[in-house]
Amino acid sequence: MIIESLRTNRNRQRITKTVAVPAPVEGWDASSALASMKPLRAVQLLNWFPQPGWLEVRKGYKYHAWGMGSTTPVESLMVWQGPSSSKLFAAAGEVIYDVTSNAAATSSLTSLGNARWQHTMMRTSAGAYLWICNGVDAAQHYNGSTWAAPSLTGITASDIVHVCLHKKRMWFLINGSTSAYYLATDAIAGAATAFPLGANFSRGGYLLAMATWTRDGGSGADDYAVFISSRGQVAVYQGTDPADATTWGLVGVFDVPTPIGRRCFTRFGADLLLITLEGVFPLSQLLAVDQSQAERVAITERISASFNEAARSYGSLWGWEACVFAAGTRLVVNIPTDENGDAKQFVMNTLNGAWCEYDNHAANCWAVYNDQIYFGGVDGRVYRANTGRADVATAITAVGQTAYQAHGTANVKRFSLLKPLVTATGINRPALGLSLDFSETDELSSPPAAQSGIQAVWDTAVWDTSEWSATVGQVQDWTNVVGIGAFGSIKFRAQTGASVGGSAWGVSAWGSSAWGSDASADETMRINGFLMTYEPGGVL
Repeated sequence: MIIESLRTNRNRQRITKTVAVPAPVEGWDASSALASMKPLRAVQLLNWFPQPGWLEVRKGYKYHAWGMGSTTPVESLMVWQGPSSSKLFAAAGEVIYDVTSNAAATSSLTSLGNARWQHTMMRTSAGAYLWICNGVDAAQHYNGSTWAAPSLTGITASDIVHVCLHKKRMWFLINGSTSAYYLATDAIAGAATAFPLGANFSRGGYLLAMATWTRDGGSGADDYAVFISSRGQVAVYQGTDPADATTWGLVGVFDVPTPIGRRCFTRFGADLLLITLEGVFPLSQLLAVDQSQAERVAITERISASFNEAARSYGSLWGWEACVFAAGTRLVVNIPTDENGDAKQFVMNTLNGAWCEYDNHAANCWAVYNDQIYFGGVDGRVYRANTGRADVATAITAVGQTAYQAHGTANVKRFSLLKPLVTATGINRPALGLSLDFSETDELSSPPAAQSGIQAVWDTAVWDTSEWSATVGQVQDWTNVVGIGAFGSIKFRAQTGASVGGSAWGVSAWGSSAWGSDASADETMRINGFLMTYEPGGVL
C-alpha cells in the first residue's frame, strides 16, 4: 500500500494554473501593507494614469509661450476672464507677460519686485477685473486692456499678500498680520476696513490664506468666509456685512494640520481642498472630525506615506498648489523638490479617486485656461500639458507595479509566464518583469516583436490593402518569467513619444514650430490586465 502510494505520487504530473491579474485601476497605494494590498491597487504608478477601466500612459506637453528668459522661472499663471474674451498671464522675474497666444510672450507689466502673485477675478458694473497682489509691489488690477494700481486707503497697498472675493467684497491679507481687510461691496478700490482675527488663534502665527466655502452647492447666502492661520487654525464666519454683528458672526474655530503655502486652498466642486503637512483634505470632512483622526478623511489617504514624506522633505519650499482640471478629470498637486529647479506631481483621477505620480514636469504653477491645462516652467516658458505623446521632444517612460498577491494560498509557487492584455497602436507593448515576496525586480523583458494586430511594413505592404501600424490592436504575447516565491507582483514599463510630435530637433527655427504637437495624440497604450501562469508547490 505504501509503495503503491509513493508510485502514484511520483507519477503525478505537474499542475499549471493560469490566473487573471487585474489592471490596478484604483491607482497607486502608498498606505497599505504590501501583504494585504487590494488587487486593484498598485505598489507603483509613475506616468500611468488610472482610468476607471484601464491604465494609460499619461499624455505629454508642448511649448505654449517662451521668451521670458531661460533662467527666469515662471512663478504665477493668472487668467483674466471677460464677458466674451479672456487672457492668460504669466509672471516671471520682474515682468508679467501676456501668454494668451501660442507664441513668444509679450511684456505686459514691468519693474516688479517678485513673481509670486495671488489673484482673483472681480466683476462690477464698470467691467471685469483681474486683481493681483504679492506683498512687495503695490497691488494691481487689469480690466481687459490696461493695468492700474487701485487707490486704497486704510492699508498699505504693497503689504497686501493675499486677496479673496467673498460675497461681492474684496478681502485682503497683509504680511505677518492677523487682521484681514475688506472693501465695500462691488468695489475694487477705496477705503479698506480692518477685521481683527488674532483672538481666534490660540496657536499664534499669522493669517496665511482666505477662501469662500460653499455649503449649498452654489454661490449664495450659505457661503462661509474661511480664514486659516500659519499654525493650522481655521476661523469660519457666516453672514453678509462684517461691520454688522446682526448679519455677521463666527461659526467656529477649528484646529487642523499645518497648511503648506499661500496657495493652500483650492475650490473643488462645492467644497474646498486644503493642502497640509498631513495630506490634502476636503474642508467639509476635515472640520467634522477630531484632528487625531484627520488622516482617514484626506483624499490623499491612499498615498499617505509618500505624501507625508514629500511634505516633510519639501514643505518649506515655494511652489505647492493644487489645480483642478475638470475636462481631464484630474486633480494635480504640484510638489517642488528643488525650489525653482524641479518638481513632481501627485495626480488624482477625480472620477474614482485613483492616484498616480508624474515626473519630468519642472513646474512652478498651474492654471486651467479655455478648458486646457498649462504649467509655468522653471526655464522661463509656459507649457500646455496633457497633450500629445511626448514631453516636447522627450519620450515618456511609464513604470507600474501591481499589488503583491498570493493567489489563494501563501505556499511557494513557480511562476513561468506573463501575458499583458493591452490595447495599443503600432508595436507599442509593455516590458514585463516579476517581483517576488516584496523584493522589487529591475529585470524586465519585452515580449516578441510579433503582435496580434495586422500591421503594414513600409515598401512591402500593398498600398490601400494592408493596415498601417497606427491601427489599434490587441497585444497578447506571452513573456517568459521564471521565479519562485509565495507572493507575486507584475512590474510593467512602457515608453511612448520618443520621436513623435512637432518639428525635428535642430531643423525648425527656435520658437517658431509647435514642438510636441498633437500629431501623435492618437497613439495608444492601454493596459486592461494580465494573465499569469504558475505551478503550485508546498510550504517552504
